Amino acid sequence: MKTIPPTDTTPVSGRHYWRGLDQLADTPAFKTFLEREFPANASELTDPVSRRHFVKIMSASFALAGIGLGSTGCRRPEDKLLPFGKAAEGFIHGTSQFFATAMPTRGGAIPLVAKSYEGRPIKVEGNSLFPGANGGTDRFAQASILNLYDPDRATRFAKGVGKDRAAITSGEAFEALAGIANKFSANQGAGLALLGERTNSPSRRRLHQEIAKKLPQAKWYLYDAIDSEIHQRAATKAFGKSVKPLFRYDVADTILSLDCDFIGGEEDAHNSIRQFTGKRKIEKPEDGLNRLYSVESLFTLTGVNADHRLRVAASAVVQVASAIAAELGINVGAIVSSSKVELDKKWITECAKDLKANGGKSLVVAGVRQPMAVHLIVAAINEKLGAIGKTVELVEAPAEISAGIVELAESLNKGEVDTLVIAGANPIYNAPADLKWAETQHKAKTVVRLGYYEDETGVSADWHFPLAHYLENWNDGRTSDGTLVPIQPLIAPLFGGLSDLEFMARLAGLTETNPNKIVRATFATITGDSSEAAWNKFLHDGFAAGTAMKKTGASWSSSSLNEALAAPTASATSKENLEVVLYRDMKLDDGRYANNGWLQELPDPITKIVWDNAVMVSRTTARALGVENGDVVELSVGGQTIKAPIWTQPGMADFSLGIALGYGREQVGRVGVGTGFNAFPLYSTKTGYIVSGVSLKKVGGEKYPISCTQTHWSMEGRAIVREANLQQFKDYPNFADKMNAPVPPRPTNHVGEWPAPIYANPLDEAKKTALHQWGMAIDLNGCVGCGTCVVACQSENNIPIVGKDLVSRGREMHWLRIDRYYSADPKKRAWNSTFKKEEDQQFDEWIDDVQAVNQPMLCQHCEAAPCESVCPVNATVHDHEGLNVMAYNRCVGTRYCSNNCPYKVRRFNYLDYNKRSLKELKGPFYPTTLLHSTEGEWDLSRWWKDQNAGMRQEDEWDLIRMLKNPDVTVRMRGVMEKCTFCIQRIEGAKIAQKVKAGESGDVVVPDGTIKTACEQACPAGAIVFGNIADENSRVAKLKAQQRDYSVLDFLETKPRTTYLAKVRNPNPAMPDYADPFTFDEFEKQNGNPFGGHGHSESAPAHAEPAHAEPAHAGEKGAH
Repeated sequence: MKTIPPTDTTPVSGRHYWRGLDQLADTPAFKTFLEREFPANASELTDPVSRRHFVKIMSASFALAGIGLGSTGCRRPEDKLLPFGKAAEGFIHGTSQFFATAMPTRGGAIPLVAKSYEGRPIKVEGNSLFPGANGGTDRFAQASILNLYDPDRATRFAKGVGKDRAAITSGEAFEALAGIANKFSANQGAGLALLGERTNSPSRRRLHQEIAKKLPQAKWYLYDAIDSEIHQRAATKAFGKSVKPLFRYDVADTILSLDCDFIGGEEDAHNSIRQFTGKRKIEKPEDGLNRLYSVESLFTLTGVNADHRLRVAASAVVQVASAIAAELGINVGAIVSSSKVELDKKWITECAKDLKANGGKSLVVAGVRQPMAVHLIVAAINEKLGAIGKTVELVEAPAEISAGIVELAESLNKGEVDTLVIAGANPIYNAPADLKWAETQHKAKTVVRLGYYEDETGVSADWHFPLAHYLENWNDGRTSDGTLVPIQPLIAPLFGGLSDLEFMARLAGLTETNPNKIVRATFATITGDSSEAAWNKFLHDGFAAGTAMKKTGASWSSSSLNEALAAPTASATSKENLEVVLYRDMKLDDGRYANNGWLQELPDPITKIVWDNAVMVSRTTARALGVENGDVVELSVGGQTIKAPIWTQPGMADFSLGIALGYGREQVGRVGVGTGFNAFPLYSTKTGYIVSGVSLKKVGGEKYPISCTQTHWSMEGRAIVREANLQQFKDYPNFADKMNAPVPPRPTNHVGEWPAPIYANPLDEAKKTALHQWGMAIDLNGCVGCGTCVVACQSENNIPIVGKDLVSRGREMHWLRIDRYYSADPKKRAWNSTFKKEEDQQFDEWIDDVQAVNQPMLCQHCEAAPCESVCPVNATVHDHEGLNVMAYNRCVGTRYCSNNCPYKVRRFNYLDYNKRSLKELKGPFYPTTLLHSTEGEWDLSRWWKDQNAGMRQEDEWDLIRMLKNPDVTVRMRGVMEKCTFCIQRIEGAKIAQKVKAGESGDVVVPDGTIKTACEQACPAGAIVFGNIADENSRVAKLKAQQRDYSVLDFLETKPRTTYLAKVRNPNPAMPDYADPFTFDEFEKQNGNPFGGHGHSESAPAHAEPAHAEPAHAGEKGAH
């Protein structure tokens, strides 16, 4: 029988310590505080289930917000912050705060402003105050907030491997680090090896130098599966000093990309997009455009946006580069004459002439996938063109002070490493296959790992330390141009994670281990100012002005070209000599985002595949190998074999296969498990990213289902996306309007409007007096199809993921999608190609050489909205400011509105996606609460106790609720939803303006105050939102341009979202010069838009002269 000890009645004296927040919650002082500061949550403490959730989640926010309840003897020093009873001036409960920070990347950092609500970060945006920035970001930054609340991240300090692994306390972990520090302090670090990922943190570099002084025998190594440093290494070799090239796309008039996807997969793409599209914006026919040539094997976003594209095998790019160099008068030896690859000589000659004609305004870039030889040839070309110092700026760069993973493997194999410390990297998953890293790593006696996940490398380490998210720790970074930016925390580490700075400092036994103080010391060293005022300005602005890397002059070393000329030339690819191109995935990177559901469900910008990768092949290759979409094949080379499905991709080079890295993870969370196929076994130190001599064989009759969000590739001659060449735009500035479809005969309405809209709007009169009339303009010359806006919308508006199976059923929930259309020379298309099944497109010859266009598609907010007229309960209605709004609590789920929407932008909640984990969304069968249990409890019983209970486990449910934007309703099963133009931002700005106006009555929101989530995130600035009632607003001016048009204009829905037609700038001297294929397809289907055939009744019978007024100028959207 259990003995109950007697109660100690001795009065408590001295300082009172709490075991945790559970015990603290029982004190009268805390209850009084809670009722005063959080009245809505005070009742949580009476319910044991809610109490447990509340205490667990609030602990992280309280730790950083600072409740001021005294010292708790924490494991490491904590900064003293003011309690809410002494809140900072201007703080208002329920109102979000914004803090400048930055997201570290492998080659720099992205300046951000993070939004915090009641102590929890919920959204990140670009820092528009940063010099030269426009506030845009990339898809990784937008999705990074989801990683913060990932329940599968490392949540414990662990010791042991396999069955022997067990959680330990942070104190025990720190004692272990101290033991390592003492051990190697005694022998100056002999036998200690440190492997980390590449970072641009000056504090990390300073720690490196300090540790090297204290432990001179310790060895440092850096490894990243994506070699973004090749640009710096090549420039250093070419110019004989440690320099880094900055490519100025905003200065270049003519650009040649040699397998360089600077718009998509290359590092710092958001800056490259901003610079490149800055010279694609065009307002009037007299404006000029830059010109882009692309040479590539894959079909990339850079190729999509190119004016001329040459598809060649990736291994043949070195020969194209040499041929261009030879045309410019550079001696490249016998590379061109000995080439075994057939090249388009006319294409190369005319391209070289254009580059030469523009001289210092030309720019040539090579991609990270290409070998050093190509980069050295490119350096020679840029030098010859006079681009150095103009479109290619050389800046001083710190010399490399670490070796690579190959050298580390050699040391491990020689038995020279006693303790291996891995900070962040995951080499067991992504190291070159020939290093056999899983075996090699175990040759160290002890392996210590700091990681964000207990992943492939983490589970095999003897000690594992959880890494803090960048929004949880102090750090710093340098942007691509070298400007110093702070990384400051918005919330205390949710699971006690460490920053790499603290980890390294403790490992080496340094005196200072506080990351805040480490970063402050670095800031003072770089800026020369240690004052509090300077530090506070640094944190407020989000950057330190004047800290960018200094430009430097350098002389090109002609001897560097000798290495390039000595590189072996590749044989021509063929059915018997296939090559595989391994590339950085534009969603998962190198696999680090495999457990991020937003990125997994983001359609690939080119293929539109979700939740998987595939072996991409051209039509010719597929036919020669006898494979088709979904066939599972084996790829073998050098003793390594992988399996993956086939996907026929238009525009691919023949006999060159492409497969994305980052998939097929074995140790990953509940989101990333079972997604895609691991291609890293084909990656080796000898082959790099371009693997030749690959054999392919079909695996019996095995098929693999691939989920794709856009299965029809062509517009079939319809003018959904409208484009023209620059010369056409000069001759016919109103070309976009001339592509309007015929207006169906209809009578006038009661106010004499012709043609009368099919769906009348009762607020047409009210809009004439409304202070605000909201509208959006999207410039297709700016949109590159990167998908950043899609993730930003998902983050802002609490949009759930649904899983691969439901996406394949057409039930994805994205409010905004990027439609991608292929087009080809109409002469290559068979007369009956329009009527073929979608799965048969892969066999059509026309897909070999294609152009592609992108178009963001969201709710058009039609003034005469078809959806409103059919809703039986008025759940979707119009307001007096022109918005098509949703009343979720009215919606009964008839889906009539979706059926009647011609733009197909409405989304229906078939299931309670927000309450289900991905496991319950795998399909094809979906459990109900009657037959399902969660954590051992019947779901119906859980629901009876708490109607908000779902099928998510407790840890997942607690974290996912912290992520939600409190300004946006979370929708549940049976409700229709769609884009709202971020109405929460609109109403917030209107309220703020009314408060500011006071008695003045000036309640009109100034132009530029409101930015929708998609607009704010767009790195190209292609999306503009505002008040079209203000004729001086930016959106009104864009809508007044002659390129402005409405999609499906003939329906007379009068959408508030309109588009600016795309204008290309091809070179007339090029052999592939042609009108845009979409224009040719339109002409074939509808006749010449300038000849009056098949167009609006007001169109002239003959071509109009330049600068004519556009027909229907008053009928486009809300003009």
